[in-house]
Order: sequence, then structure tokens, then C-alpha cells
Amino acid sequence: MSRTSRVYVQGLPQLIQLNGHNRDIVFHDEEDYLTFLNCLRKAGEIFDFALHAWTLLPHQLMILLTPQTKEDLSRLVQHIGRSYVPWFNQKYHRSGSLWEGRYNSSLIEPEAYLLIAQKYVDTRFRERNTTGDDPHLWSSYRHNIGEQLQPMITPHEQYLRLGHTPEERARQYARFIQSPLSPSVEKRLQDCLNQNRLLGTPQYCRQLERQLHRSVQPRQAGRPRKYFHNQVTDWVWLENQAACLLSRYCYQEVRLPLLENKENEALFTSQYPKSPLAGDHSALLRGEGTMGCLQLINQHPHLQSTSKLWYQGVMFRSEENQGDHIEQYQQLGVEAFGYADVDIELEQLVLQYDFFKSLGLREYVELKINSVGTQQEFAAFRAALRAFYQPFTVVFEPDWITCLAVQPEKLLSSDHPLLVKLRSTAPEISDFLGTDSRRRFDSLLESLTKVHVPFVVDRWLCPTNAYCHTHFEWHCPTLEHSLLCRGGRYDDCASSVIETPVRACGFALMLDPIMRLLRLTDKHLLKQQVTDVVIIPGSPAASTEALSIGRSLRKTFPQMSIASDFSHMRVNACVRNARRQGGRFIIVVPSDGPTTEIALYDRDSGQEQRVNIAKAIGILSRSLNALPVYRGTENEPSG
Repeated sequence: MSRTSRVYVQGLPQLIQLNGHNRDIVFHDEEDYLTFLNCLRKAGEIFDFALHAWTLLPHQLMILLTPQTKEDLSRLVQHIGRSYVPWFNQKYHRSGSLWEGRYNSSLIEPEAYLLIAQKYVDTRFRERNTTGDDPHLWSSYRHNIGEQLQPMITPHEQYLRLGHTPEERARQYARFIQSPLSPSVEKRLQDCLNQNRLLGTPQYCRQLERQLHRSVQPRQAGRPRKYFHNQVTDWVWLENQAACLLSRYCYQEVRLPLLENKENEALFTSQYPKSPLAGDHSALLRGEGTMGCLQLINQHPHLQSTSKLWYQGVMFRSEENQGDHIEQYQQLGVEAFGYADVDIELEQLVLQYDFFKSLGLREYVELKINSVGTQQEFAAFRAALRAFYQPFTVVFEPDWITCLAVQPEKLLSSDHPLLVKLRSTAPEISDFLGTDSRRRFDSLLESLTKVHVPFVVDRWLCPTNAYCHTHFEWHCPTLEHSLLCRGGRYDDCASSVIETPVRACGFALMLDPIMRLLRLTDKHLLKQQVTDVVIIPGSPAASTEALSIGRSLRKTFPQMSIASDFSHMRVNACVRNARRQGGRFIIVVPSDGPTTEIALYDRDSGQEQRVNIAKAIGILSRSLNALPVYRGTENEPSG
């Protein structure tokens, strides 16, 4: 089978990775490092490419560069193989290839991921260093933070946008590089390297795929699962995971009405229009829970001081251009009122990170965050966008003109080639932030770095709802609909709804895509035990006795979940079904009367015993004492 041709796009940077054969050492001492750097320097004089970052590990090397042509890239790798490898083989009296197969490469979307890829390269030696040497000695880290200039480094345009002077750019990059790299981004980057794919946003990838007529996004390994067991069990488990974590953060659950007042429809704009009932009604189906929480604290003013609430349930939306078609979805929302500083926003972001970590999804999610400033600063940004796009309205589509009048910032997220090209010179929200807003956002980012929550500052991230200051989203690029969570601060909106000044901050977890992600990644978490005891009557005549035993056990062990199987199938079939449900203990009640011993199956020990009720209670009691109070997962978050 012929090899797949490498993806190359003129002007896009590339990340190159070469591994030692069988993970063998390719740099033993200082002479090896210096010799390779000399080869790289000579290659820069022969071939036309701009080197942005590099790092040399004992068993691996990584180079971030922008080649002028596809041939320059391949000739660079050939030059390394024809100059460094013979010298290395002669020095260490060896022969054959030094590298493990072909080099790995990945295209990088400049605006979204260039600095992230550069950070990945510059910090690689620090993370993998086990020799005790200076972790930044053999990388471009010191050059990019302004400590030790290296003539062969050419800064990329995205790096130059960090500041107006070299000192300012180095200072901003040194600050940026201290934040932890998201495991999700690191995994995607490694997948792109291994598969020769593009590291970019979904919109950018789709745009390139239309141009190149080939796929540029990394593929998922393995086949999708064809069967899942009880879906109700999965949902109960997921909701319990969230409820347990929120209770540990002292959030209180509230129940919200299914219908909302139609007169408040325009006060809090959702992503999708809310769904009206059939006919001329003054009520709307619940489109999101924030409005219900605001109405709740309006009815109970004491909650406006300091309160932390959460809710869950079915929400409704009507898709655009779908007429009266109404779609329902599951959402879990968290709201906090009365907290003015960034501390509450930091706590909620840590809570979200702990939630995804407890689900084992830390490597699949990515936090994007931005500041939209005050209401006045965001209004000034919108006015600048309207003025910027106004000369191009003659070629705009009708939907774009409508968007320009209402929410011009939505044009920045479009993947249309014309709008993508205009975005590179469009105004940015950061240019309109005042000193206080900048200081507030910087304080939040510094705190996120200290608590080791990975994040990406997305300067094109704008709110779809009425947020102010902080706005954030959690995404999973492997899903078609990647949004998993959205939130931020909405002081101005909350104050206008309840007609009194109030501080408000919250977020919503989209449970449907989170459940799809759990199933897509085939997490064993969905198979966790949810039933402690299953009681099976040996015959229809034993149903009454089985019911009586179940009542006694529920009174004795209120912490246990106890289910009765009244399907009246054969006992063996009932036992198999109970095991599929994850039952720890299975009790089979014979039909001979209350004095007869019951059959007790212990799943963990694999033993079957004939015992009376008293002895069965003793066995269950010992097992209950061995159970933790909170049955979480292996990746239990730290409180």
C-alpha cells in the first residue's frame, strides 16, 4: 500500500518530531547537542524556512518552523539525516538508521494554536528531563523569554503580536508559558503528529478540507461501541457524580418551573430562541435555568446576599430555520449570587475541572476563556465591529447583515472564507478593555495557573448570552457538537431582571454531549455498581416473602440500594440479569416459607451460601462497613 501524502499548505507553520530508533538515545553528551545544532544552523543557510522553536531530548527532537515550500521541509530532514547521523554512527561505532521510521509532522493553525505549539516545544525538555541538567539548556525557551538570544530563531507573527517591543513580548510569553498545558491539547497535538494532520479549530479544518478535498483532522482509534447496557443507569450515575461534587462545594439544589414568563423572554438571550407553547400563551417552555434562578432570588431577597444554587432537568429549544420543531436536552446549571470578586469564578472553574477529571475526561476537554469587560466596554467593541464591517456590507449575505445589527461579534466565529479573511484585521475585544478589567482578568489567569487548571485564552471567544467580564467554554474537539459547558459573570443582566444591583456568576453543563463523550471514549465509569442487593423470588408464590425481606433490609440498611426482581422468569435468567445490573449481592428466596434458608450470592468473592435472614444481615453489615461513604472513581478530584 502506498504511503499517504503529507498535508502541506503554503505559509502554515509545521511541527516536526523525530524519535530515536526503539526509543534509543540520540544525544548522549554536550558534543552531540552542539553538533546537531550546527547541522540545523547550516540547514538554515541552505534551505528557506523560518525556525520558531526547537528542543532536543536525549531520545527525541522537535522543531517548529514555517517552510517556504514542501521541498524545503523534506530537504531539511534529509540534511539532518545525511550530516548528523553519519557523524553519530562513526562516534559511537554503530551503523544503520538512527531515527524511528518517517518523521512525524503536523500543520498548525497560526491564530489559534501557534503559541500553544511553541509552548509545547519550549517546555518539552523541562517535563521530560530526568538527568538533573538545566531543563532549558537545549531548547529555544531562553530565547523566547528574552534571556539568551539565538540568531537562528525567527519569531512568528503571532509571537510578535504579544507586545510592541522585544522586552514586552518576552515578558508576556514568559507569563503565558507558566500556565499548565491542557492534557486535551497535548493529546490532540500528539495525535496530529502521529497522523500528519492539522491542529486547528473545527471551523478552520472544515475550511481547509473544502480547499484540499481531503481530511485534515485526526481520526479516532478503534471502532465505536455497538451496545450499551441500561441507559437510565448511565444517566443516574452521571447526575449523581455531579450532585456529589456540588454538595461538597456547598451548592444547594433548587427545583425550577417548566414554564417561564413570556414577558422576560428578551432579558436573557439564549443560544437558541425559547420555545412557545401551542396557541397564544403568556408562557414559554424553559429554555435555560438562569432566568428561573433570577426569579427565585427576586422572590426571596435574602438569597441575593450570598447564595450558591444548582439545578438540573430538561430544557427546550427551537432550532433555527426549523419552524415549530422543538428539541429537548438535558442541562445542569450552577449559579452563585452576591460574590463580586474573581474568587467565585475561580472556584467554579476549578469545580468544572474536578468534574471532568472525576469522569476521566481530562484528556478530552479544553477550557477556552476570555474577558469581554464591562457592559460599556463591550458596547464600544460592538460599535467598532459595525464600523469595520460596514464597507463590506455590499457583498454580505442577508443573514450577515442581520447579525451585524444585533450581534456583530458572531461574524468572528464564522468559517466562511471571506469572514475568516476579514477577521485577521478586525478589532479585538482586548483593545477595548480598561485598566480595571485587564487587572481583573490577569488576576484570574494567574490564579488558574497556580491551581494547575489548564486553559487557553481565546481572543475570538465572545458570549452568546449577556455576560460581562469573564466568559468561558469547555469544548471537546472530537465531538461534532463540541460544546460541553458554558458560563461566566452576568452582573448587568441579573441586575436588570430583578431591578436591583446584584452580583451573579454561573455556568451550565450540557449533559447530552458529555454522555456521548463518555460512551465514545468507552469509559468503564458507566459500568459502576449502582445496585447493592437484588432480591429474586424463586417462584410466584415467594413474591410476598421476597417483598417482606426487601422491606426489612431497607429499614436496616438505608444507605444500600435494594431492588426486587418480579419478572417471574427462570431463576437462572434473573440471576444473570442481576449480574449485568452490577448487583453486589443476589438473594434468591425459595417458596418453602419464611423459615427456609435463602441463597445468597456474593459477586466479589464468587461464593454462594445458604443462610437465614439474620446471618444474611450480618454479611451485608460487614460489607457495608467496607464501603466508602462516597463511591467515586479512580480519578477522584481533590476537594
